[in-house]
Amino acid sequence: MKVLLTGATSGIGFEVLKHLVKGDNDVFAVGRDFSKVDYFFRENTTKAKAVVFDLSDVNNIENLFSIFDTTESKFDAMIHCAGIEETLPLSLNTPEKVRDIFNLNIFSSIELLRHFTKKKNCVDGASVVFLSSVMAVLGQPGKVGYCATKSAITGLIKSSALEFAKRKIRINAVLPGVVKTPMTDKLFSLLTPENAKKIEDMHPLGFGNVEDIVPAILFLISRDSKWITGQNIIIDGGYSVQ
Repeated sequence: MKVLLTGATSGIGFEVLKHLVKGDNDVFAVGRDFSKVDYFFRENTTKAKAVVFDLSDVNNIENLFSIFDTTESKFDAMIHCAGIEETLPLSLNTPEKVRDIFNLNIFSSIELLRHFTKKKNCVDGASVVFLSSVMAVLGQPGKVGYCATKSAITGLIKSSALEFAKRKIRINAVLPGVVKTPMTDKLFSLLTPENAKKIEDMHPLGFGNVEDIVPAILFLISRDSKWITGQNIIIDGGYSVQ
């Protein structure tokens, strides 16, 4: 398959990249800084192509697609893992701060989907997977902006899944709970050990690892999931069932 992958330089996105390359797929990996994973691309030059791009520059996303030569082969799948998380009391949120998180978490998602689904860019029967969060369906103090963007992804996939069903394009989202990644490590470094333990205890099976999320993403871009679209698949170690 020919796959467009964002957020490919760390966390879940990088783990997805490794599995895609191992599965002999051609991957166009989008990220802002490849310095920490440059070794991987040197070792996999024929299957993984690094594309440096800042997705928060939403108005420039059309130019991203001009990089890809789709005249010979179109994309079979897109996996959008790029995103930011922020914990901030509502009293400290400003329109500018909210706009920044919306730019990357939702506006870039809409713009990527708009260009990816053009007939010149993807095949009929293609699959799109958005990396969302269980916070799309559950609230948490201090995460108004983040929760709002992930809830918006829910509406995006349901509407677009219906719109593109005529071309058999499937659009789904995976909603993880807390997964151990560099981003979550950074967030938890700001918490006391007691507060971090409280959050972990809210996950009956404990915190997840990136390896716990990747199989669902790979399944959703495979032909084995050809009758699944418009779904938000929660993988959260039991967090949402309490």
